[in-house]
Amino acid sequence: MAIELPPAELHRLSIDGYHQLIASGGLDEGSRVELIDGLLVDMSPRTPQHEQAIRWLIDWLIDSLDRSEYQLMITGSMTIGTSEPEPDVAVIERTAPTGEHPKHARLVIEVAVSSRERDLVTKPLIYAPAVDEYWVVDLEQRCIVIHRDSGPDGYGTVLSIPSGEPVKASAIDLGILQSADLFATALASSS
Repeated sequence: MAIELPPAELHRLSIDGYHQLIASGGLDEGSRVELIDGLLVDMSPRTPQHEQAIRWLIDWLIDSLDRSEYQLMITGSMTIGTSEPEPDVAVIERTAPTGEHPKHARLVIEVAVSSRERDLVTKPLIYAPAVDEYWVVDLEQRCIVIHRDSGPDGYGTVLSIPSGEPVKASAIDLGILQSADLFATALASSS
């Protein structure tokens, strides 16, 4: 039985408190959690489709990125306000100050399977102050949801690009992403 508690009764961790919890061994190395608005949230399990999509995106980004200007971060943490999400893929400027974790990204991509609601509803609000462009590769709906025009209260533009349509980033100069190829590769592992 799951117990529902009012949000006011929950204890929220600070970024420092979260780092202390990790450093003290309060979370074992196998813990798959991320800090979202001060709360520890279980991360979704990685499915074969999720992993295939990420590998395809990594190959595409390595071929497309100007590596002298940008770094590719895969499943690393970002520090944004009271959250430390772990995006599937992020493009970070080499000159950006990072501290322990990057605080800004030009592009973040999440691959949604069971994390769809969190990736489409919660994370845009978290990423908007620090991420120029945010994409959700929605494997269930076979579309890429693009969030652009970031600001402190969210993204001003949200586009849903169906599989088969080409996708081009606006926050960074990348080649065209052929969405049909991405979905065909990711979903081939489910057959």
